[in-house]
Amino acid sequence: MFMHYHKPTIPVKDQIQLLKSRGLLIGDESLAEHYLNNISYYRLAGYWWPMQADKVNHLFKTNSRFEDVVALYSFDSELRLLLFNAIERIEIGPNFPSIL
Repeated sequence: MFMHYHKPTIPVKDQIQLLKSRGLLIGDESLAEHYLNNISYYRLAGYWWPMQADKVNHLFKTNSRFEDVVALYSFDSELRLLLFNAIERIEIGPNFPSIL
């Protein structure tokens, strides 16, 4: 079974304008374009969700910045890598106590 999506794709430059029209401050549009091309609008949307004052119309709180969205994404990504590394060490570590 295939999912049919009814929303048309929006070019990245238009995504930037849409975010700006909703109140997100974007200081460096070329950097925003880079992140939107490489991470994606919908992946980053989870990180700007708390910055929205109106979640129905997707309007941002005053002084919400795209740079802060990227900082949250980067923090989350780095934390996830650290945790997975620690989990792997626990799983394969020779000194891990046996439950049996």
